Amino acid sequence: MTEYDKCIEACDNAIAKARETGGYDFEKMGKAMARRANALFKQGKLDESLAAYAEAELEHKSTEIKDARKRVEKAKKEAEAKAYINPELAEVHKNKGNELFTAGNFVGALKEFDEGLKRDPNNKAIYSNRCACYLKLMDPVSALRDADKCVTLDPSFVKGWARKGTSHQM
Repeated sequence: MTEYDKCIEACDNAIAKARETGGYDFEKMGKAMARRANALFKQGKLDESLAAYAEAELEHKSTEIKDARKRVEKAKKEAEAKAYINPELAEVHKNKGNELFTAGNFVGALKEFDEGLKRDPNNKAIYSNRCACYLKLMDPVSALRDADKCVTLDPSFVKGWARKGTSHQM
């Protein structure tokens, strides 16, 4: 019915009344808390929902509550990853990585390219550059993995194919 505020209010009332009496059923209390947490999740309040699920698990350990908490944790992680994506900042990290690469600081360049890929996971140029870093660091397995990803993103990207060949040669 999507009346989440009413659901949360009803669950809060049920929890409060059960705590007043003292001798309540832990299983029912856990279910009420889990329903409250689910309503918070449906509203998009992920942090509050996780806290409510943790409280519900303290009252009653069940696989349903545990699975629901894991679902909320996964949704929160995905939301944080989406919020972290920023192609403009990825380009800045790519440029810093290129500068460090030309200076011979391959480990520093690798860190910048890693950060750039966190900001834009579909940037073929950053995968190609990180592949070159791995080649300089004599890690052909990681280089091949990046070259494969680069070629998967754009099969016509010649530099990716060249790096893949070099990785196989090593």
